Amino acid sequence: MAVHTERRRYPRAKILYPVTVQTNRQFMVGLTKDISAEGLFICCQNPLKPGEFFEMTISVSPLSPRIKALAEVVWANVSGPDDEAQPRGMGIRFFKMSDEDREVISALVSDNLKSKDINRGGEEPEKE
Repeated sequence: MAVHTERRRYPRAKILYPVTVQTNRQFMVGLTKDISAEGLFICCQNPLKPGEFFEMTISVSPLSPRIKALAEVVWANVSGPDDEAQPRGMGIRFFKMSDEDREVISALVSDNLKSKDINRGGEEPEKE
């Protein structure tokens, strides 16, 4: 049995945001499955191949500016079913992004993870 070793340096949060991907030959839309300050997973029907670079835009809110980045495909799932267990899509790492946009993502991930810690499973919070 293979043992998976976690190599990520930053925590990931399961947050859904619309994403646009643009290469010199195509334009596509997708949806994030999870995101960190280092990269994300994009659910999409026709993932790019590992090693491909592309420009992307993440829409985190209708009221805030879109996050833009140059990204690289690290791995892709092109043959699996498009479902929760193994969605079709691609894992990417941010290759180039402004410090401000990276800080926005870090804050969104941190806020999301903190909100999940506030009340796990409906349990009463511990009192001091």
